[in-house]
Amino acid sequence: MLPFMQHAGRQQPDIRLHLITYEQEEYALNEEQAAQMRAYLAADNIEWHPLQWHSGRFKLLKKAYDLLSGFFLVLKLRISPGARSIGALGTIAGAFAFVMAKLLGLRYYGFQYEPHSEFMRDCHVWPETSLAYRGLHYMERVSGMQADILSTGTVHMVNRMKEWGTKAEVYKLPSCVDETKIFFRPEGRTRVRAKYNIPADKQVILYLGKFGGIYYDREIAVLFRVFHQQNPDLYFLIVSPDAPAHIAGLMQAEGLPETCYTITRSPYEQVQDYISAADFGVVAVPSLPSQKFRSPIKVGEYLCCGLPYLVCAGVSEDDLVAEKYDVGVVVNGFTEAEAMRVYPRVQQLLTMEKTALRAKCRAAGIAYRGLSQYLSTADHIFAQL
Repeated sequence: MLPFMQHAGRQQPDIRLHLITYEQEEYALNEEQAAQMRAYLAADNIEWHPLQWHSGRFKLLKKAYDLLSGFFLVLKLRISPGARSIGALGTIAGAFAFVMAKLLGLRYYGFQYEPHSEFMRDCHVWPETSLAYRGLHYMERVSGMQADILSTGTVHMVNRMKEWGTKAEVYKLPSCVDETKIFFRPEGRTRVRAKYNIPADKQVILYLGKFGGIYYDREIAVLFRVFHQQNPDLYFLIVSPDAPAHIAGLMQAEGLPETCYTITRSPYEQVQDYISAADFGVVAVPSLPSQKFRSPIKVGEYLCCGLPYLVCAGVSEDDLVAEKYDVGVVVNGFTEAEAMRVYPRVQQLLTMEKTALRAKCRAAGIAYRGLSQYLSTADHIFAQL
């Protein structure tokens, strides 16, 4: 969403943009960092309004408080300087923004409109009978049908909204990668491999992301175990914000030797170094009905850094891109049988000549998730606002 706002601020310097965020305590910026963030956003004519996010016990009361604090801030912006439109990233923030739009007479834009409630249900995080699921599912339907503008990451959701008969203008606007900043870095490859004592000629498979929840958990270790059995010389680089002890437990339960993997984490600005250090990437989103509506950014980052990947069928359009551009491997699940079935193709990609493969992957990444294409669609959307 930030590239969208920054682009709009640069294209129309007389416009006023306000960014409202709900900040979690564990990720709080100190005063100096907050000042730097304000200055960074102000350079593109964006004023930042951080609010506090409340969670834990008495969740309904806390959500009501969060909604009210946001409402009074938006009311102030409606009165002066005269805000006309409100947009929101995702459907949880979107539910808040939609209510505010209706109460205050604002045009509503649902940015990255996806069925988050269905993600949580399909991954068994929220039962279908739970208040969280039912409440968000209802608001997703209402806001999607009555929005003025929607943008979503896949053609699958565009088609769904047209079938439902939404009154909104619907645009396909997937998560984007700034290809001028995300690319293969040979110095990053050397640095990361040296840090973890990975030989220059070692074939490395990367998993970048979380375990569990809306991602696979134990199944990732199963995939790695089968690949290791097929080629004991493989090395697995795991970059995750999750507890290393949990991940190590999964690997050990599958009998993977500690010498064949590293578990670490990385600040976002160094992620492309870790992608550059690898030879093949893994996306651990299960093949569940709602996953075709997602627009995760990971595949775009993998591809723009020249990395082929493995993904489940029916995840975003990542499976279609893997096959269309011949830059990935599609599985039906992270099972032993599927891992065995596709490993010969994985090995083929691992051993291909690197320069040509990286060029092919990057071209596919720019065509699929490049910022230049993203901004041309963003211009059409912003003109409507």
